[in-house]
Amino acid sequence: MKVMKTKKKAGWHVEIEIDVDLLDEGEKEKLRALFKTNNEVEFKTALQGIAYSAITEYKEMLLGKGLPTRADEIKQHRLYHLIKHYFNGRIPSEAEVSSMFQLTDSESKALIRNVKTKFRYQLEKEISYTLRNVISSAEFNESKNEYHVVIQSDNVLEELNRLISTYAPQLDPITKVRGSARKFQISEDSYALLENKLNAEQEVAISEPIDD
Repeated sequence: MKVMKTKKKAGWHVEIEIDVDLLDEGEKEKLRALFKTNNEVEFKTALQGIAYSAITEYKEMLLGKGLPTRADEIKQHRLYHLIKHYFNGRIPSEAEVSSMFQLTDSESKALIRNVKTKFRYQLEKEISYTLRNVISSAEFNESKNEYHVVIQSDNVLEELNRLISTYAPQLDPITKVRGSARKFQISEDSYALLENKLNAEQEVAISEPIDD
């Protein structure tokens, strides 16, 4: 792995080049499955995100910036950096975290929830971005006058229902469509509230870049 740095107007910009000899073919295949890609460019981009997350974590340790010592806090810190540098500014699902951290779904759910709680302010944009993407993928079911949407993450479902209970507790929460695995139904009023709230948050933050 090569790490290069160039001087930019706002400071040092780090570029990471991954040496292909770092991994054998068996390891590459396992990582391709984890990254869900057979594209070489996407594979290297994913590795760069992982490497940048690790370097950021080590930088904080070397500079004495309060690196945690408990195992659960180290995982929280690590997932925070992965959200920033690997998951492209979105909150991952429990299944994704389970694959990366070798955890059960319930352990991953707790880890994601703890990260969102501990780094709520720092991850405000990532949380909002994730929720907007889910809501924008909902489709209107005319026969039932409600929206249907696939939600892969229990944490995302909790966040959306938290918004409803906070800003309009009289409205219906998001509930699972009977007989489905991960499809949920949203009433028209609840959908309108979520859309307006999340779009308003986007307008406030649209001119601000996602923090490193």
